Amino acid sequence: MTTSILWFRRDLRLHDNPALNWAIDNSEHIVAVYIDDAEPDNAWKAGAASKWWLHHSLSSLQSSLQQHGQTLHLFAGNTLATLTDIIQQTRAEYLVFNHLYEPYYRQQASLLHQKLDQQIEFVGFDSGLFFKPGSVLNNQQKPYRVYTPFYKKLRPLLDEYYSHYRINKPSFKSKKNIKLKSSVSLNQLELIDSISWHSEFGNIWQPGEDAAHHALESFLDEAVYYYQSQRDIPAVEGTSRLSPALHFGEITPQQIFLSLQPLLYSNLNAEQKNAIETYIKQLIWREFAQHILWHFPHTAESPMDTRYENSFWKKDPYLLKKWQQGKTGMPIVDAGMQQLWKTGWMHNRVRMISSSFLTKNLGISWLEGARWFWDTLLDANLANNSMGWQWVAGCGVDAAPYYRIFNPLTQSQRFDSKQHYAKQWLETGDAATEAEPVISLSDSRKQALDRYKQYIQNS
Repeated sequence: MTTSILWFRRDLRLHDNPALNWAIDNSEHIVAVYIDDAEPDNAWKAGAASKWWLHHSLSSLQSSLQQHGQTLHLFAGNTLATLTDIIQQTRAEYLVFNHLYEPYYRQQASLLHQKLDQQIEFVGFDSGLFFKPGSVLNNQQKPYRVYTPFYKKLRPLLDEYYSHYRINKPSFKSKKNIKLKSSVSLNQLELIDSISWHSEFGNIWQPGEDAAHHALESFLDEAVYYYQSQRDIPAVEGTSRLSPALHFGEITPQQIFLSLQPLLYSNLNAEQKNAIETYIKQLIWREFAQHILWHFPHTAESPMDTRYENSFWKKDPYLLKKWQQGKTGMPIVDAGMQQLWKTGWMHNRVRMISSSFLTKNLGISWLEGARWFWDTLLDANLANNSMGWQWVAGCGVDAAPYYRIFNPLTQSQRFDSKQHYAKQWLETGDAATEAEPVISLSDSRKQALDRYKQYIQNS
């Protein structure tokens, strides 16, 4: 009676899940588990907003498994100790899972192999990315540090590899269910913050695999055809908003790509096909971030360009707090920070503007911004977050030039000319325009340029 422990992590779905498919094909008993491991040595434990999404995504997965006669067993505590206990209870032969690639989880995987190899066979799969990190290299067999060559290398591989890709529909028919001792209820994981700052999330978002596919279908109905022209307009619903679902593995990039690919060969006009390709480029940008973190794990905490270590940045708790609270006096920045706080998400164009304002105008470290986004974003992803912040700050791979400083006022005029976005997220329509800016844009720009030039000349 073969038994497999099916270890869910950030693959909270039933479809297009290679670990689940293998467990079904090779096991008579499947023990589905999720372990909330809040280890103190993990510097990037899930933030408060992400935990809200995780709670509801786990609830959705529980319901889906129950419909197939299966139980999702939940545990809180040390992963090694928990898995050891589950192995002893079930006498399972296999531990089946999809890999995670961040530095902490790579170290965790090494420890688990070291401690459990004699007790159970590990069966791991690569899932959640198009290609395993480290597998897409340049002609010198070295990692790409610039996005465009990476895109050009990977893009044709997508068409080639995924032309024969099939998404299996899982069937748990005749699989026996096993009940485990010491598992806890979802509420006992205490993922939901007791403070009600997230009270509006449920009116805006619906986590879970089914909801992710509904969101994709809605995006494909119309918005995808105008993605190229509307994705930078924050007042318009011009993006897919699938980033939280992608992060938690409720939907895969493969599923999205396979939905988009036929459109590229249909009777759409050139503008519509360009819009679809632009969206595919965003999926590959996400892939690029994961590959960068794989090759350069230190970039979760340190800049790729070592000239911009801690001494380069100012420490100003007052200005940092003003930025976090959306009280800088810059309408589009403040609107973005209010949107982030109230919804757990911020429009990508506004993320760039707000990040530039913090790192270049205020001179505060990208890491301070990354930590704030990590705690407040539903889609907080370590690779995307780290690379995105370093890109704006000018200290990462393929970084924006040091002299590229987003002007919040001209950006607002260009992308929010009628102030629809600013008015939507600020307490009153003209609150931000009446507020006194915490700094002078012209003076802070000059100071930033002088600071960057000095470091470049002295390095």
